[in-house]
Amino acid sequence: MLGLRSALRSTARGAALVSPPRSLSTLPSSFEEMERLDPGGAAYARSVKKLGKLLGAQMVQHGDAAQVAVVERLRHQARRWRDALHAGAENEAADRFATMAAEVATLKPAALRDVARAFAHFLALSNAAEQDQRVRHLATQRLGGSALFPEKRDSCAGVVAGLLDEGVAPAAVVDALLAQKTEIVLTAHPTEVHRRTLLAKHRRVAELLCQLDAFPAGSYEVGQLETELRGVVSALWGSDELRRAKPSPQKEARGGLAVVETSLWEAVPAFLRKLDATLAQHGGALPLDASPVALASWMGGDRDGNPNVDAAVTRSVVAAQRRKGASLLIVELDALRLDLSVTGASDAVVALAKTFAGDEPVREPYKAVCDGFIGRLRATIRWADGALDEAEWPTASRNSLASRVGRTAKVDPPATEPLFDATELAAALRAMHASLEAQGYGELASGRLVDAIRRVNAFGLQLCPLDVRQESTRHANAVDALRAFAGVGARGSYAALDDDAKIAWLADELETGRPLLRRGDFEKLVDGDFVEDAVDRDVLKTCAYVAEAPPDTFGAYVISQATSAADVLAVELLLHEAGAASDRSNCTRVVPLFETLDDLNNGPASLRRLFSSPGYLDRCGRKQEIMVGYSDSAKDAGRLAAWWAQYEGQEKMLAVCDEFGVEATFFHGKGGTVGRGGNPETYRAILAHPPNTIDGRFRVTEQGEMIAFNFGEPRVAERTLDIFSAAVLRDKLGDASDRAVKPEWRATMAKLSETSCAAYRALVREDADFVPYFRKATPELELAALNVGSRPAKRNPKGGVESLRAIPWIFAWTQTRLGLPAWLGIGDAFAAADGAELRAMYEEWPWFKTNVDLIETLLAKLEPEIAKHYDAVLVGGGEPRLAALGDRLRGALANTTDEVLAVSGRGAPAEGNELLMRALKLRNPYVDVLNVLQVECLRRIRAADDGEAKDDDALDLDDALLICINGIAAGMQNPPREPRRPPSPAPPSPAAPPALRAEVGVAAAGPAGALAVARGGARFVEVRAESAGALVACLGAVRGLGVMTHVHLRPRGGWRLSAWGAAALRVDVALARQHGASTVVVGPLDDCGFLDLPLVAELAEAARPARVAICRESFDASPDPAHGLRALANAGVDAVYSSGGAARARDGADALRTLVAAGNEARVAVMVCRVAADDVPPLVDATGAFFFVLDDDAEGGVAG
Repeated sequence: MLGLRSALRSTARGAALVSPPRSLSTLPSSFEEMERLDPGGAAYARSVKKLGKLLGAQMVQHGDAAQVAVVERLRHQARRWRDALHAGAENEAADRFATMAAEVATLKPAALRDVARAFAHFLALSNAAEQDQRVRHLATQRLGGSALFPEKRDSCAGVVAGLLDEGVAPAAVVDALLAQKTEIVLTAHPTEVHRRTLLAKHRRVAELLCQLDAFPAGSYEVGQLETELRGVVSALWGSDELRRAKPSPQKEARGGLAVVETSLWEAVPAFLRKLDATLAQHGGALPLDASPVALASWMGGDRDGNPNVDAAVTRSVVAAQRRKGASLLIVELDALRLDLSVTGASDAVVALAKTFAGDEPVREPYKAVCDGFIGRLRATIRWADGALDEAEWPTASRNSLASRVGRTAKVDPPATEPLFDATELAAALRAMHASLEAQGYGELASGRLVDAIRRVNAFGLQLCPLDVRQESTRHANAVDALRAFAGVGARGSYAALDDDAKIAWLADELETGRPLLRRGDFEKLVDGDFVEDAVDRDVLKTCAYVAEAPPDTFGAYVISQATSAADVLAVELLLHEAGAASDRSNCTRVVPLFETLDDLNNGPASLRRLFSSPGYLDRCGRKQEIMVGYSDSAKDAGRLAAWWAQYEGQEKMLAVCDEFGVEATFFHGKGGTVGRGGNPETYRAILAHPPNTIDGRFRVTEQGEMIAFNFGEPRVAERTLDIFSAAVLRDKLGDASDRAVKPEWRATMAKLSETSCAAYRALVREDADFVPYFRKATPELELAALNVGSRPAKRNPKGGVESLRAIPWIFAWTQTRLGLPAWLGIGDAFAAADGAELRAMYEEWPWFKTNVDLIETLLAKLEPEIAKHYDAVLVGGGEPRLAALGDRLRGALANTTDEVLAVSGRGAPAEGNELLMRALKLRNPYVDVLNVLQVECLRRIRAADDGEAKDDDALDLDDALLICINGIAAGMQNPPREPRRPPSPAPPSPAAPPALRAEVGVAAAGPAGALAVARGGARFVEVRAESAGALVACLGAVRGLGVMTHVHLRPRGGWRLSAWGAAALRVDVALARQHGASTVVVGPLDDCGFLDLPLVAELAEAARPARVAICRESFDASPDPAHGLRALANAGVDAVYSSGGAARARDGADALRTLVAAGNEARVAVMVCRVAADDVPPLVDATGAFFFVLDDDAEGGVAG
């Protein structure tokens, strides 16, 4: 085999064809690949231009040409203003802005509304185009490693490859993946401004854009897709953008269920299959019952400051979720019963089938089991229907496809007891899987059945367990009522106790195990009128429901504004009194939420006191979940001080847990924006957490608009789950030495935190002019009319800024483009520090660098000149103190920008972040116009409110304002989150030969040849096999050698297949996937000799997570190979084998060059075959190809 090794490692230029293993830092990021496939975002720009034209056509068709002319004039005026601003021509910029504002001031209310609609719709459509770009990119670079594409740094496959390169044992990687848990908690925080009906249309726009790329211009298919696209844009323009009433908590929950049903139901098992494939490459396997990702929800359970959520609402949401879960499982089992028509089964499956079939003979036991559980799930639906409120859960939603499909089963079997525990179904499915494997149907067992098992394990019947959240003072009130009712003390006696006395009394009551109230008395307390306050009474009702609910119903009971161990023990006592089992088998976890600066700093002491309470460690099982609040801590102390308090707080709380032998899980309450703890670069953000605080367990909220952005489309959701899981794995096993914090850095951060907090609070808390300025210069008072959530904007309706929730606080400043909550205080802190030390911290400390880069991302999106316009019109010259405050704030923003750039060393905020810069260049002129329109609306509305009589156009004016708010929010979204482009590598030294950019594999026939090629150093081996036995032997020969395997299936009768031949091919593809193939090479032809695209698409789906390539014999024989690449990509094909139509690739170089260019455009890799080793260097130059397959029978080949 020496000849092969030599051939693979030598070229005419003296460079290696097969590079040594790459370290993690040199693996291409997905952003780089996106740029390579679409340089400069050309496809994105074309999509945006297309959508803009379609929107304009709708405006002309349904409006008037003069209005369209106004839109175009304003857009051009905004662009010219931007050009002058960037050129430093201040006077010209001022004139152009004044012209734009003057034209807006002449518009009538109806015109203001329709112009705002045009700009807001365009921004929403541009976001849809960005989502399309992201989905197309993911379709090209599917998750998992293969010879076709390098593993992404922030994927599980990429992280695994990097860890192995760093010397981590494969067994340790597998064990860590199996043990880790990432839980995404969906919350209905009011940041999603679009109605669900519009979101669905935006998703359809993205889908149609993606489909249009698959067909040649002028084709019938393109015409049909273009017609549908025009229809969707027309429907968008004709729809009402605004919610006319606040959504109920039930409707919010229904939105969460829609994301589960339409996206996550597909994404979770798809991700787990690819994770299984990653483990298989390293000698492991994902157990059927493993669920390293999980979901939970706050929708219908979060009652903190929301009087609209009570125990009845929670009950109805639970019932609705169980109904939806049962419906989805009926669909799953109905499809499964059609697959599992085989008759051979184990005794266990036969016995289970007989329990459903009764006296009837069981001929098809697997189908009988499926039918039996379908009947029980229908009974679950009937139970849920009886528990739901018809007004909130319309009958139409219950007659959905998910409910109807299951009726194709024969009849409900006799056993119609509702199914309330999914573990029973999971056990039955696992028994069916074991039976099929034992009967010789392993390929069948590894198909749809595995996905069904994983869905049941991941979602259960509840789909998303509910968290309950309530404020700590409400629990104290409930305990006080409980004591008074039990005769322990008078009303108010509990509140009169100091903290130590509360802890001692609560711990003593819990340790005794005896209830304060006799059996039945708790119900009397809940149902009677002893507790006068409705919210306090609801706390008791909720605890009673939590105590009695099935085990999978609830996740965590979160205590907001937790300040003491007594807050946790109070909830424990309430659940205990409500009847929760002492072994916690049906009791939710009790989780303190530390969310202000003081609470975070005092968190370690609170935990120490809690763990020291008699009996608590036994009660919690030495496991404690701790929630860290990001939004309220930033609102309380400013972003920088909150960051450091969160970092140090987690370190210190972990130290307390370690001291008491408690396993800690931190629950991170983050939002989508910087001010709420969000970070568009999830992978970096997770790795920036303090070392050891994650340790394989990560729980985080996903809020508002970020749910649709990250989980609204199955492939995007799958990618998001992969990013989270990859980061948690690297955090667990990666080298954390670069994350260590030097003592001098801690001292510096303490000073920075103190300085920034002082500067922030001096303005927000102590400056008497701040609140009046805030309310005049921002649309804070008008946000309540937006109807974006069921929860009130303030905890205390009569309070000031301190009672304003963090989300509207940040939302208001985002509208004016000042973004104050995310940066205020940082400039003061950096200015007072040693610049050289800050730069060293930025270069050497990932946590600090991540946060500085995050601030830069925000600063790049701000525009102080727009904020100045808000001040000029809304604050005015009549209140000079307020106007002066606005000037100070804009000056502070400029100083902050300078100080941050001095640390990062960049010339401008987010310099080098091409994705962000591209998005801002497109969006800014549209957002600028919306800001000017919003200011004009606010001026007129407030003038009318101040005494000027409203005319008949008042409603149009109100609508225009709310549409502007929606549009600005859409325009300020972050672009799709992918890693930044790393710095360009230095050019090679002139003394060193240039590296040849190519990956080379070798074709082999039979197990011996495959083994020899794998050992010879090839990047991948192509296995050619005509029979299933030969296929298994070849795959077995190379398994464990770390070499990717391309399985080239070769039907004996050629690629024009009969129905029997197609069925056999499906089996071979499944077999190849099961035995670890990274790519399956096929080439089925239809009766006319063309590629059979429907069968190809079916095989591509069946092969997942393996790739699919088209063989040379079928591809090169097609009439126009280059022209057909887009259609192949749409069918799920990842690569094609080709020699350019020639007997040898060197003779087909011209055709290959055209083909490679077309492949790059269509995102299909071209594998150049019929190649000898000596041909590779000249073919790289001549064709631009990257992938080569050396053939044994090519002249000058590598045989032997």
